Amino acid sequence: MPSLQDTAYPRLKHNVTDKELATIYTPTLEELNLAAQTTKGSSAKLGFLVLLKTFQRLGYSVPLASVPATITRHIAASAQVAAASTDLAGYDRSGSRIRHLAVIRDYLQLQPFSDRAQQVTVAAMETAAMTKHDLVDLINIALEVLVQQRFELSAFSRLLRLAHKARNAITTQCHQTLTQSLSDTERRQIDSLFQAEAETGTTPWHEIKRDPGKPTITHLKKLVERLRWLATLQLGTTALKQLPEVKRKHFAAEAKTLDAPYMKQMSALKRYTLAVALLAAQYAQTLDDLADMFIRQMQQMHSRGKQALAALRQNTQARTDELIATLRAVVVAFQSDGEIAQRFAAIETVLGT
Repeated sequence: MPSLQDTAYPRLKHNVTDKELATIYTPTLEELNLAAQTTKGSSAKLGFLVLLKTFQRLGYSVPLASVPATITRHIAASAQVAAASTDLAGYDRSGSRIRHLAVIRDYLQLQPFSDRAQQVTVAAMETAAMTKHDLVDLINIALEVLVQQRFELSAFSRLLRLAHKARNAITTQCHQTLTQSLSDTERRQIDSLFQAEAETGTTPWHEIKRDPGKPTITHLKKLVERLRWLATLQLGTTALKQLPEVKRKHFAAEAKTLDAPYMKQMSALKRYTLAVALLAAQYAQTLDDLADMFIRQMQQMHSRGKQALAALRQNTQARTDELIATLRAVVVAFQSDGEIAQRFAAIETVLGT
């Protein structure tokens, strides 16, 4: 479960630097004039300005009691307001705060988080959930959309609930799409994977989840047999390929952690989806293992060939040098002075015949 700190949800820092106080929390002349027009009394003015500057920073309102005292003191000093933070004790419960919030939203051109804002949030999260699974990602994307469309940010707890709801909706949609692509025969074939075999007492599902081990030449036959077996279990592949890769990987990873009894107890929609995803993933992994083994064997053959060629060259080097020397001597003898018969005699001498 992600926490507020895991996301980009804005929050107040308790250790605020002087630079941050000056650049973020110092009221402008326009803001001071707005406070003067809106409020009566130093406490109300300070409350308004603290609410305004924190709202401006966060995109949502917070109780003044939760605002670090350093921020409140800085705003009071900047606005030359004598009221202290203790004078604001009743501000959060007052009707003035409600009226001030309306003025601040209008000034910042922000819309309150209404039903419309929730619709925008859910739509953004559901769109993101097609390619992302982490709730943190969904919340961060929704925050960005809300800021772009000038909506006040909702409470983090609500965003978290909406992210869960959006992800579950898209996940259920994926389950339905894939399950509907399976025939009754294919569904029965998947269900049979969770039935224990009388001879071994184990289920085919256990074998599917099993790691095939290191792809070595000694395991070649077993890998080929495994690939052929898994090839007969490639069900719903067309519908599966239509799902985003992040969903396929998540479904396969989840399925690999679940045993046969648990798979049998879950809803049919989810069971078939997880099973199909893992069957495809394990088939692809086995195929990769075989390809990896083939490449390594070819590399080893190439290496052995190079070594054999080098050894052959080394073993025949002396004979090669001898033949080259003999050829040179024959050429020299043939090019020597004298009649043809004398030259042939010289060649015969070189050849030792």
